[in-house]
Amino acid sequence: MLAIAVAKRLHARVVASDIDRVAVDAARNNARLNHAPRITFVHAPGASARAIAAHGPFDLILANILLGPLTRLAVPIRRLAAPHARVVLSGLLPSHANAALAHYAAQGFRLERRIPLDGWMTLVLTRGRCVRGRGR
Repeated sequence: MLAIAVAKRLHARVVASDIDRVAVDAARNNARLNHAPRITFVHAPGASARAIAAHGPFDLILANILLGPLTRLAVPIRRLAAPHARVVLSGLLPSHANAALAHYAAQGFRLERRIPLDGWMTLVLTRGRCVRGRGR
């Protein structure tokens, strides 16, 4: 549903992926039901898949999973991100946010802001430029 919301809100082409084929099929069906035709769905083992990279680089990357997968995605996401891309990491417990941030900072991402909500933490990162003073 995140891909549908982004495609409709931003009126942009979206590439959505998952490692679970059933999840991809369900998302594709939901996009059709919600009249969101500008989404390319990819069943892929990870962000390094050629089927994803072929659509990049990306100005905005959203990843909504737990700390372990997010840390493993830091390098592939850096490769997919355009020079001044924003990366939004969600699905984090607040106690895991600094660990995720350390992995992405090592890849050249800087914290733009933290968004706590209902016991979860979202990190908004930027690539290639340092944003000071907000959300630290």
